[in-house]
Amino acid sequence: MDVILFNPLSRNGKGQKSVEKLSKQLLKQKREFRLVNILEITNIHDFIEENQVVDRFIIIGGDGTLNKLINEVKGKEIIPDICLYRSGTGNDFARSIKHKKGIVSIKEYLRVLPTVSFDDQEKYFLNGVGLGLDGLTVSKVNNSRFRKNKLNYFRHALEAFREHKPGKITVDTENQNIIVDKAWLVVVMNDKYLGGGMKIAPKANRNNEMLNVVIVKDAPRYLVPFLMPTIYLGIHTMFKKYVKVIETKEVTITSLDSTFMQMDGEDYENINKIVVKKDNN
Repeated sequence: MDVILFNPLSRNGKGQKSVEKLSKQLLKQKREFRLVNILEITNIHDFIEENQVVDRFIIIGGDGTLNKLINEVKGKEIIPDICLYRSGTGNDFARSIKHKKGIVSIKEYLRVLPTVSFDDQEKYFLNGVGLGLDGLTVSKVNNSRFRKNKLNYFRHALEAFREHKPGKITVDTENQNIIVDKAWLVVVMNDKYLGGGMKIAPKANRNNEMLNVVIVKDAPRYLVPFLMPTIYLGIHTMFKKYVKVIETKEVTITSLDSTFMQMDGEDYENINKIVVKKDNN
């Protein structure tokens, strides 16, 4: 027996097509399954306990759906396999594990996840956490009347760029302290991609013990719109005057002014400080 967990809001509300496609596939394979709307689960811990004897949980949704689930079940032992059926709009997690279509087991990737602490909260994340221009862009995307896709992410990134004022940040790792007076954005990545395919941390890999901190800094305003497209190809890191990359297991980032934060495509406001850790023990 499989339990299909779907988010009806994924893919701009068109996730039902993925549900129908997967259902047909499982029927053809003569597998028993049950459909469950994630948004209708009132107590995720009780739900998992009641379904520990099923074969697989198959999740239909994007990065936001996965992030919501991993934070609701943290600390809970899950016996069935956990699988992903690619859907949603971001899919940076699926992209990073080189998964294009169909069902893939993701349980091994969820065993050790980095955490971000802010405002007396601690949350797990899959892909990355960002402050500054990145956070403002995601806020605009999430509140947009346009569909979530690469084109409109770029559209809102330009809009956010016009509004954003680069500010002073401090980045503290185990062995260095960096002060940046004019930071456009700083992201802490567990893998390469954010924003639906922007290769912002080309050397990051969720299978190793290090996080990649990427800082875009000191660039004059006129140059930033030309720098942004290079992120999609991952070639922005060659502009070392404006882009700094740090490998670390733990980092504390403090912003002089309150700013926006994004975590796996979910946005938060009025953030001044975050502590990010990757504990592989």
